[in-house]
Amino acid sequence: MKWSWKVARVAGIDVQIHTTFFLLIIWLGISYWLVDRSLASTANGILYILALFLCVLLHEFGHALVARRYGIQTKGITLLPIGGVAQLERMPEDPK
Repeated sequence: MKWSWKVARVAGIDVQIHTTFFLLIIWLGISYWLVDRSLASTANGILYILALFLCVLLHEFGHALVARRYGIQTKGITLLPIGGVAQLERMPEDPK
């Protein structure tokens, strides 16, 4: 995807983060700061979002690894502010 940065390669699958994801982190950091004016609260809020997106990343790896089990390769996984996308090379002929 355009505007994405490759941050890792796990099990032969490129993991990318879209630039707008960083904008989300900055926006949330500012929002938490404006509410509490506390560095601890801001860090806690940002860590919560990062943990949430770690779960999204694991979910997308679930898609990728099941696809691999059925002989379909995954081009990469991209994290976006609205979730994640596993980019499969093709859809299965008989999806179940």
